Amino acid sequence: MQTGAVNSALSAVSGAVPGTYVQDVSIKMLDNAIDLNNTMAQGTIKMMENSVTPYLGGNIDVSV
Repeated sequence: MQTGAVNSALSAVSGAVPGTYVQDVSIKMLDNAIDLNNTMAQGTIKMMENSVTPYLGGNIDVSV
């Protein structure tokens, strides 16, 4: 995410729109960033769990 571009866009909007709109956009962007961070953390936790037991799923028992 390019925070410089986002900051300049918010600065441009803040001059033309009342402050509540800019604040709402900022809060929504922060909410999206927190959600993305949580998703990435869950993925990292899953990868770490799989690295502890790398042998899982390596063998397949097939009986006919």
